[in-house]
Amino acid sequence: MDDSQRRLIKDLEEMGDRWMKDLQQLSQRWFDAFQKEMGKWTQDLLKDAFDPARMMEFLRSMGLDPSRLAGMVGQQPGFDPYQVLGLDKSATDEEVKKRFRQLMFKLHPDQAGIEGTAFLTQMMLAAYKMIEIQRGW
Repeated sequence: MDDSQRRLIKDLEEMGDRWMKDLQQLSQRWFDAFQKEMGKWTQDLLKDAFDPARMMEFLRSMGLDPSRLAGMVGQQPGFDPYQVLGLDKSATDEEVKKRFRQLMFKLHPDQAGIEGTAFLTQMMLAAYKMIEIQRGW
C-alpha cells in the first residue's frame, strides 16, 4: 500500500468519525424534540377523553411492550433505535426489516384507526434509518 492509499484511508476514517459525531449530535437533538413532542401529544390525547386501556391494547397489538416504552422517553440518554422497534441489538437484518414492516403497517395513519400515529410513524422511520446507517445497508 503506497502513501496515497494510506492517506485516502486515513481521510475516509476521519470523515466517518466526523459523520458519526454529527449523527450523534443530531440524534440527541431529535431525541430532545421527540420528548417534547411526546409530552404535547400525550396531553392532547388525555384532554380528549383518552382511554389509557385502549392505548395499551393498541400498543400491545403492535407487539410493543408498554413497560419498555417508559424507559425510552426521558430516562435514557440518546435514542436507541432497536428499543423503538422493540428489538434487541442482536436482531438479524431480516428480523429488523420484518419488524419495521409490521410496525409501519400497523402505525400508518390510514391503518391505525387512532389519531396521533403520524408522529409514531416518523419515530419508526427514524429508528429504521439509524439502523440502516449503522449496518451499512
